[in-house]
Amino acid sequence: MINKQKFEELFNQHLIKDISEEKIDIVLSGQYGKALELLRDAEATGLFPALVGPPGVGKTILCRYFASLRAQENKNKSFHWLTMDESIKPSHFIGSFDPAITLKKGFVLEAFNPGPLLSAMLEGGTFLANEINRATEYSQNTLLEPLEEASISIPHLGRIKADKDFFFISAMNPEELSGTHRLSEALKDRIKVWIKLTYPDKATELDIIRINLPEHFVVEESELELIYTIINETRKNKIDIEIPASIRAGIAIAKLVARTRFLEKKENVKEKMSIYEILTDITKNVLLGSIKPKPGMKVENVIENIIHKTLGT
Repeated sequence: MINKQKFEELFNQHLIKDISEEKIDIVLSGQYGKALELLRDAEATGLFPALVGPPGVGKTILCRYFASLRAQENKNKSFHWLTMDESIKPSHFIGSFDPAITLKKGFVLEAFNPGPLLSAMLEGGTFLANEINRATEYSQNTLLEPLEEASISIPHLGRIKADKDFFFISAMNPEELSGTHRLSEALKDRIKVWIKLTYPDKATELDIIRINLPEHFVVEESELELIYTIINETRKNKIDIEIPASIRAGIAIAKLVARTRFLEKKENVKEKMSIYEILTDITKNVLLGSIKPKPGMKVENVIENIIHKTLGT
């Protein structure tokens, strides 16, 4: 087990102190540039936006990039986020009292540990409610006062007013996906800008794959075309597939292809594998956890069909 001194040293070494200093590689062509403009428009007009789209289309990274821009323009403006599920309670947003200190001193400010929403409100930062429609309506109701009155009530301590620069963003998957809840009508009424993201066009998706490859990894353009064909086939096959492969799956396949080519070159392999052989093996391993087949369909059979159709193997 790591000792305390080493832990503190490594923690401080890797701590992200300011979102404006974090390097965020992002592609802003196509729908992403338009979405960023809408986020800026929402900020300028004091309207709270929601990003809606299937898993893996870049909702979170777009929010992080937007928050970094805000931090660069408004020094010391923070970024906080919370990813929702059914276990999230109001205290996860607001904060809670430290039991030990509370027993000694009572419900005083010193005993209170602020949550991410309260911190963003006090600091005038950006708060992202990620996968907001996975939270129960009970937890969603915690957001009503901050979005309507720009204030929040803290039990035993009082009610605070948010800094004027506080900005709230929500991100969510489409309602038809399993595991999501309906947003309450009261919460929907307070979200005024709805930004829809879908799977990007081919050129944009290939740019995203390229930007996510390590510097020493190289994938030929013809290989990228095949990778995109495989990923896109999962999206076209609506008969067998309920949830298709996201952009992350394409990135994973590209990285593994590049790794294979890198090792072939390093080990001076004379008889190199064809890209079809490489992709056949890699696709099986990546898509196994990257797609969700329709009920009654076996995922291995669906993947075999995709490989046969796209690679002919």
